[in-house]
Amino acid sequence: TDVSDLSDAELAGIRNKEIGFVFQSFNLMARMNVLENVMLPLVYGKVPYKERRRRAAEALEKVSLGNRLEHLTNEISGGQKQRVAIARAIVNEPEVLLLDEPLGALDLKMRKDMQIELKDMQRRLGITFVYVTHDQEEALTMSDTVVVMDHGIIQQIGTPEDIYNEPKNRFVANFIGESNIFQGKYLGNKQVSFMGQTFECVDENFTVDEEVDVVIRPEDFDVVPIEGAKLVGIVDSSVFKGVHFELCVYIDGKEFVLHQYENRAPGEKIGLSVDPYEIHLMKVKKEQENESVL
Repeated sequence: TDVSDLSDAELAGIRNKEIGFVFQSFNLMARMNVLENVMLPLVYGKVPYKERRRRAAEALEKVSLGNRLEHLTNEISGGQKQRVAIARAIVNEPEVLLLDEPLGALDLKMRKDMQIELKDMQRRLGITFVYVTHDQEEALTMSDTVVVMDHGIIQQIGTPEDIYNEPKNRFVANFIGESNIFQGKYLGNKQVSFMGQTFECVDENFTVDEEVDVVIRPEDFDVVPIEGAKLVGIVDSSVFKGVHFELCVYIDGKEFVLHQYENRAPGEKIGLSVDPYEIHLMKVKKEQENESVL
């Protein structure tokens, strides 16, 4: 009945024995109880009833839903529905579990709770999770390895720390977290020039006078006395974000975003400095690289 509403691709995701699939919208069968939903892939596999009931009950125990076997899906919470979908995906003991934005249907608090549960579940199950998300914070929180893609093309692969601290290009820098990106020039001997000033940096895989993109994360700027500052700007706005204040600062007509623990009043003049290891240089992507040769 309910199954007839699913597409061929969705049915394939339920049937597949090598790859388990968790849908963004759960795709649970409303007229089946929790146990019957998890048994569904085994029905397609023609597993005998007693065996599929045993395996489905075991899968539900693994996701801490052993006491909800006979409940209908409209009698459980959103987080529990998500766990039922995961139990259904692992009941065939797949080698890889593909999760397509699995927390997109949950509210913020439940998303945070489920992130912790999913990470713990992955460790216990020992299955590779391939987790698709457009939420940058979620990608950094959930992953051991992050793959950043743009229109189907891989831009960078690395640990969450590498992706955040060492982005390969402007797309990655802007997509993962907030970034201040400036045009600069590498001067050699671990020095870079931007915004009319020379700064020490730690990057050195560039040629002298090579144009570079300079990335500084909002939290990496230090507010210092104006007389000792490399850069001096005017605070345009300040927004309290809970843990920090987000400041919009203008220097020579260019907007900077800063994260600071102390508030600054709009119109206030402040001095800025940045440590060498907080300055990241990237290769400039030439426009002609994207042009077709006619």
